[in-house]
Amino acid sequence: MSKYTMEDIDTFLNDYFGLVYPEAEDWMLSIPVVGKKAYERTYLENIKRKKFDELYEKALNGTAEEQEDFIEKMTPVLDDYYKNKKSSKSR
Repeated sequence: MSKYTMEDIDTFLNDYFGLVYPEAEDWMLSIPVVGKKAYERTYLENIKRKKFDELYEKALNGTAEEQEDFIEKMTPVLDDYYKNKKSSKSR
């Protein structure tokens, strides 16, 4: 039994999507090193968000077993996210 539920994952997605990440813009690539890294990070974050949302919707509409499997796979992600969130607040 996991310590998380589908509602917890929904809350995580809302928190995670609430973080401000701009869209990857081509002009970022014209700035050496820093621009390329910013482009890569924003591009990858936006892909990750879309994938999380897609997998969540699939699990939400799936069977109880599919939801349990999804929760199990998302547990390390939520643990890491909330651990980092707590450590950044304590600074």
